[in-house]
Amino acid sequence: MAQNQAIKNTWASVAKRKYRIWLSVLFLFCSFYLSQAVLFEATVPFFLPIAAIAFTRYPRWMSWTLVGGLCGSLTLGFGQTTIHILELLFLLLLLKTPFKRLPLPVIVGFSILTVQIVWQYISYSGHPPILVWLYVGYEGALAIFMTLFLGLIFLPMHQLMTAKWSFERLGAALIVGAVVLTAMDGVVLSFLSVSRIAMHLLILVSALVGGVTLATAVAVLTGMILSLSQLSFSGMMAVYAVTGLFAGVCKNVGRFWIATGGIMASVFFALYDATLPLDYTFFMSIAFATLLFFIFPQKWVLYWQNQLYPNRDEVLLERQKWLTERLNTKLEDFHHFVDFMKELVHDRFGNVNKHVAEERQEQPLAVCQSCFKYDKCWSNSKSEMPDLTQRWLDASATANAATRLQLDEKIRYKCVKSAPFLSALEEKVSKKQLSGQFYHGRKMIALQLRDMCQHIDMVMNDMTGEAVSFQHKEDELSEELKLAGIEHFQVDILSNEAGNRKIVCCLPEKKAMWETDQTLAERLVLPILQSVFNEPFEIARTAMKDSPYPHLQMTFQSSVRFHMSYDVYTSSKQNTIYSGDSHAVFPLHQGLTAVMLSDGMGHSKKAHQESRRLIRLMRECMHHQMAPETAMHTLHYVMSLKNDSDMYATMDFALVDLQVGTLWSWKAGSMATYLVRGEKCIRLESKSEPVGFLTSFSVEADQVSLKAGDIIFMCTDGLFFENKPWEEQESKLIRHLRELENCPAEEMCASIVRAFRGPDVPNDDCTLVAIRIEHKISNWSLFKPSSAAISEQRMVR
Repeated sequence: MAQNQAIKNTWASVAKRKYRIWLSVLFLFCSFYLSQAVLFEATVPFFLPIAAIAFTRYPRWMSWTLVGGLCGSLTLGFGQTTIHILELLFLLLLLKTPFKRLPLPVIVGFSILTVQIVWQYISYSGHPPILVWLYVGYEGALAIFMTLFLGLIFLPMHQLMTAKWSFERLGAALIVGAVVLTAMDGVVLSFLSVSRIAMHLLILVSALVGGVTLATAVAVLTGMILSLSQLSFSGMMAVYAVTGLFAGVCKNVGRFWIATGGIMASVFFALYDATLPLDYTFFMSIAFATLLFFIFPQKWVLYWQNQLYPNRDEVLLERQKWLTERLNTKLEDFHHFVDFMKELVHDRFGNVNKHVAEERQEQPLAVCQSCFKYDKCWSNSKSEMPDLTQRWLDASATANAATRLQLDEKIRYKCVKSAPFLSALEEKVSKKQLSGQFYHGRKMIALQLRDMCQHIDMVMNDMTGEAVSFQHKEDELSEELKLAGIEHFQVDILSNEAGNRKIVCCLPEKKAMWETDQTLAERLVLPILQSVFNEPFEIARTAMKDSPYPHLQMTFQSSVRFHMSYDVYTSSKQNTIYSGDSHAVFPLHQGLTAVMLSDGMGHSKKAHQESRRLIRLMRECMHHQMAPETAMHTLHYVMSLKNDSDMYATMDFALVDLQVGTLWSWKAGSMATYLVRGEKCIRLESKSEPVGFLTSFSVEADQVSLKAGDIIFMCTDGLFFENKPWEEQESKLIRHLRELENCPAEEMCASIVRAFRGPDVPNDDCTLVAIRIEHKISNWSLFKPSSAAISEQRMVR
């Protein structure tokens, strides 16, 4: 068991480091054969390009490149190895000077030309032949082009695994591969040539992936490079070209016919031109390559087809599917909001449409209840006063002046308090008319709201199958980073809620220190995030990742500058569990906190339910992302739909923005909010009636900037005494609030109650909310030396 576990651990470690191992083998292999590749039978220009790419883009693999390159150079002799070392040293010297600003291919070509000119000049005692100068020029030019090709293949580390294989990049890879094959031409295993096997397999796979066009292009390009190494065999270019043509033509009929077409081309040229090197080794090599072609994995073929010939329809279908899923999610959320609005209206609207009996027994007026003839007028079943009152009300409703005058005379004859009685009747008629008009307006608004919800519900159902196109926020952010010249390869938005955003950005590994990367994020990335999302950000986490390749992963989140601590005190008038006051303090997200305080009318259970219901409905509105002003107006109209109740409640609603330090306050009939800052006190007063109270209702937001050390105090009217001057009580309260500067947050409300009320029993329900604003300070931002003497000693040293 222990041995199996050790094997599993070893395999897991290898799998985790597979990219690093793969790159190590690739650089070792390429540098070994590129350093010994010979073109025109005289030039060896390809060691320095691979070394330059490794040094500038892959410094961790520079050691593998040097080992492979120097070992390959040694196969050509000690002199060639010395030239390569001198070229590399001169290149490194140039990269330490202002010449490093030049393009890398130019620096590589200049290094080779400089070293070769000096070397050949010394070797030939100052008189090298013209052909030698020609070869030196060839070597410099070939090195420049090889550096360009290697730069296309070996992209920067953060793009190597994710970049698409374009035809330009594939062409560069074919050229470099062909050069490697020229160096491998002498590698023969018994009767199998490694270069012939690789060349033929490459042509067959190209025919399977791209047909005749790709196969012919690959065959001609690689055949040309192979022929340049040995000019006497330039006729092989035609062999490879026809092989690609025959194999590509057979793409649509299967692998067997592709392989047959590739072999038939070689057989044709073997019978046609006996001077070509089509020997026993050649045919056995292409036969072995054909066997490898039959077992070539199909998923690799599909990968290259997707890279070179992507199916745009599938991409569009996937995009369409993703957009549809996002749309369905958004519409589901909106559907829940519509259901909430319907329930909100229906619960309050109740049985409005039920018929209310017009003919009901009129109740005695207040002026009659204090009269000595009350029993005679209202308690006696034979009394005429109830009938006279009802007839007078009907006449007023029908605007029958004559009938009303007659009824006025009868009431004066029957009633000893006729004048107050008639005034009370006229007041009752006016209130009834006003109430009817107001109730009709509220009913109309409620019905419009309900109809709007139903209409949106129907539109939403129709839109379910439709597609909506929009630019993703991640793409927009990525474009902004590109415009700023910041290299990156991945941007993920984990949370896109305003004030609670979380974004992960992956940056390529730099050769500079960690502080440089941190400074890059603080000075360049953070301003871009703040401009795109219009809110401050901070760096939450910085981590160096090695998988799948080394890169820097930085996590940004919405910045919160302030921290709030609060205290709540509540008590009822009769020391019962029911209080007419209700409150709620809850965060909408990390940087925004809502504070609600409601005072219902009275001290009963019904008052408690009314204020509690108002708090609950307000929270529901905020949960559905309704604007605060819209929410308060909506609740006012909805709660006004009551025909048999005269209950109402105040609302003191505040939003504390901890990101930028702002207080927004909306009030409906509530007490003032006090913001104490040192000796200064800002008073935010209510200019509106309680929710559901009168016909006219308007609410406006008060906005105040916050600073560290501010104290926000909200309360209901139960804190104050009715029999004491208001100005004196308010001055006393403000004086006590200023004394809370050093008081712990959890003791602020209790301290105010003790200092302000003392042992007096409250004559109303009382609720207090005290909030302290402080700067948010990380735990690591403060430190204290363990010993002052040691600190002084170190500073002196």
